[in-house]
Amino acid sequence: MNILKKVILTIIFLLALLSAGIFIYVRISTYKPMTEALDLISLAQKKGNLYLFEPETYHANFIFYPGGFVDERAYAPLLKSLSDSGVRVFLVDMPLGLAITNINAASSIIENYQSDLPWYIGGHSLGGASASLWAKDHHSKILGIVFLGAYPANSADLSETNLKILSIYGTLDLILNHETYLETQALLPNDTLYVAIEGGNHAYFGHYGEQKGDGSATITRVEQQNITLDLIITWMFET
Repeated sequence: MNILKKVILTIIFLLALLSAGIFIYVRISTYKPMTEALDLISLAQKKGNLYLFEPETYHANFIFYPGGFVDERAYAPLLKSLSDSGVRVFLVDMPLGLAITNINAASSIIENYQSDLPWYIGGHSLGGASASLWAKDHHSKILGIVFLGAYPANSADLSETNLKILSIYGTLDLILNHETYLETQALLPNDTLYVAIEGGNHAYFGHYGEQKGDGSATITRVEQQNITLDLIITWMFET
């Protein structure tokens, strides 16, 4: 075997080892969905990298980007409730559990599921930041954005757009960088609606158990999600 072949085989071996390492790390690091979420995700239509909650009658479309290293199925309870309230919901399964790896997922969804009804995008934590990066270049395609325990990326200046923005966080969220949360408000329109859920934390927007480093909520997961649902529905249809 000549030197070139040895080098090529070594590179292939190292890449395979790296890929295996990344796969194992993602599997270990990802927060798994709770039983309640797994029960409800079975009611969604699985279409490629999407879970679609489509009610018989709906009045808006909503694309959701999950938080970093959170199994997307963990958001099924909140999103199924949103669907039951008259919204067609698209939950995206992101590569490596990171929405930043596929920020343009919304473009193909809007193209493949065309609708004359309003389109919204949103996300939890890193998912919200990733959604803002997409919205920066495609804001004419949507009516608004929902941030859950999230804020826009530093390069996503949306302040001069006509987007409706709803930003929700829990007062006991210790994952959210509150200093950055305040600083990035300059990147959002002046009429952005900011809501703090008293006693809520970071993890309770989803059903994936507790999150390391998060605050201990003084309300239940269901209570936090019910408040979130009411806020989103009121914001979408009554404001």
